[in-house]
Amino acid sequence: MADRIVDPATGVSIREMAGRSGIDTATTDGFARSFLCKGTTDPLVARQALINQRVALDLDFFAGLNLDSLAWTLFSGSDNWKFDAAYSFTPKPGGFTINMDSSGGTVNVAEAFNQLRYDAPGETGGDFETSINVDKQGNPKGVDKVIPALKLSISARLSAGITANPLAYSKLVTNVTGYTNLTDYLTFLPGELLFLGATGEIVGETPLLTYTFAASPNLPSLTVGSIVNIVKGGHQYIWTTYQTKKDPASDLNVEIATAAYVATVYGALEMDVLGIGV
Repeated sequence: MADRIVDPATGVSIREMAGRSGIDTATTDGFARSFLCKGTTDPLVARQALINQRVALDLDFFAGLNLDSLAWTLFSGSDNWKFDAAYSFTPKPGGFTINMDSSGGTVNVAEAFNQLRYDAPGETGGDFETSINVDKQGNPKGVDKVIPALKLSISARLSAGITANPLAYSKLVTNVTGYTNLTDYLTFLPGELLFLGATGEIVGETPLLTYTFAASPNLPSLTVGSIVNIVKGGHQYIWTTYQTKKDPASDLNVEIATAAYVATVYGALEMDVLGIGV
């Protein structure tokens, strides 16, 4: 514990009291420290003395945790104030924590990467190339495939000034919702992040808000049937046209992919305006 410190600006003396405490659980960690501030009848002056000496006291960051709250009570007499500092993983201004869900999603795919055919004795199956689960009319019904689908919930403590006008900031966040990242953002390449919106109460100078993103990788070289080198952005939509052809070996109608279309359905904007990590 630190020795007594006198804050020159206020004349208040500060001493960390004995009795640090902490908690470790499966979901969270916590730590608590107490300080005795002496020399003023005004708790706000005592608080300012603590803030002035935050570096010397390691007030903002301790035991790997960030300062979460600072509470005070009159300890004795009229000029002794006890301050209780609570620490947790709650991010400090400019910091953030990430909650991720990569349980994936499903999509119906009509084309395989490759496909082998095994004929029954005396029979010749249709040459459907890479079309999957083809019905009697030659239409590929496809199969549900698990695909990468990452959802990120980012709890960010915004730096002072970013939400100086709460309504203006709320409108800004709304205007960015439903757009992908125009440039590299949070280590993701352009087009890989889709902003789904933010929630939280804008109170104080450094509010804690939660931002939600869907992440999907850009695919630089897709293959659909005989169509190769298809470039698809993370949140672009791909669809395919088919043509019915007669397979001479089996005399069956087969649907062959003739063209793949990559559609851009989301616009792109700069995400830095959100103020995460600033």
